[in-house]
Amino acid sequence: MEDRVTYSEIRVWFLGSYYSCCKGKLSQRSPWAEGEAEVGYAYHELENAFDLPIEKLMLEVIALILSAGRSPKKVQKYHLDVICGLVEELELSSILGSIPSDESAEFKNDLELLGIFQCVAR
Repeated sequence: MEDRVTYSEIRVWFLGSYYSCCKGKLSQRSPWAEGEAEVGYAYHELENAFDLPIEKLMLEVIALILSAGRSPKKVQKYHLDVICGLVEELELSSILGSIPSDESAEFKNDLELLGIFQCVAR
């Protein structure tokens, strides 16, 4: 597999942006606007940062995990649609088999938590 950013690196970058957003809100004493979320900010910061489909898939999974079901239904649907499209494109079992086993196990667990394997079954 070509050089790529790992799942844990993407998560660290995402959480860094998440933290920056919250810190900025506190330091500026800025109220949250309706519909504004730290997850959305972090996602926006990283959404065009990756070239490889597996990295894009990992970003989408992280965004959904960190929203923990709190995002609007249309936002959840957007991420799930992107994930399902990427899963179809990637041949997921092949991808999971080509990344290190500890990373694969963690990523697979997150995919299962989100019910992503249903995309493959469609």
